[in-house]
Amino acid sequence: MKSWKISETDFTDKYLILTEKSIWLTDQGKDVNINELIETKKLGVVKSIRYQDLKEIIFNDTDFTIEFTFKDDNVLEEKHRMNKIVYSDIKPYLKTQLKGTELKNYSIFKQILPQLITLGVSVILIVVTYLSAMELEKGESPRVSGRRAWLKQIIVWIADVLGTIGTIIFGTIIVSSLIYLIVRKSQNPKRGEILKITKDTQLNL
Repeated sequence: MKSWKISETDFTDKYLILTEKSIWLTDQGKDVNINELIETKKLGVVKSIRYQDLKEIIFNDTDFTIEFTFKDDNVLEEKHRMNKIVYSDIKPYLKTQLKGTELKNYSIFKQILPQLITLGVSVILIVVTYLSAMELEKGESPRVSGRRAWLKQIIVWIADVLGTIGTIIFGTIIVSSLIYLIVRKSQNPKRGEILKITKDTQLNL
């Protein structure tokens, strides 16, 4: 096994421990001998993350974080920030010793994808709201029945409150803000690499 202290508080230290089949995360008291606890199997509470349950291990060189994402979309990703020295030790070790993986660059597109999706959804909602506002101003009643009736009711309510002019102004502010974030993020992308988990992944100890 290989272990590192990745963070600390006034009373405890968090350790990341690599085993053949999984990653262990454990909080221990100050100044413990972690190797002795591992050998005597007295670590206590340990969170175990199996390599086979992981989708990717993301190395962010900009802020020295390692993020674990899971194949099961219902499991929240885990992100751990550490100092540069520890990060610079763990990253090459995993890259070279963890077998059954594929290394990829931390692409700009992947970084701005959430904002692009938000922009697309926002544009659609703004257009629908504007069309509803136009119908209301003509004295017509927009259809709010059928699938997602609750969402249609919310859109009609917003359209009634903002009107066509208000929808244009509000929509322009939202779209402009999102475009600004996308441009800013693409101009200052985070640097790093992604270790994609394939199959039969295990650590060479």
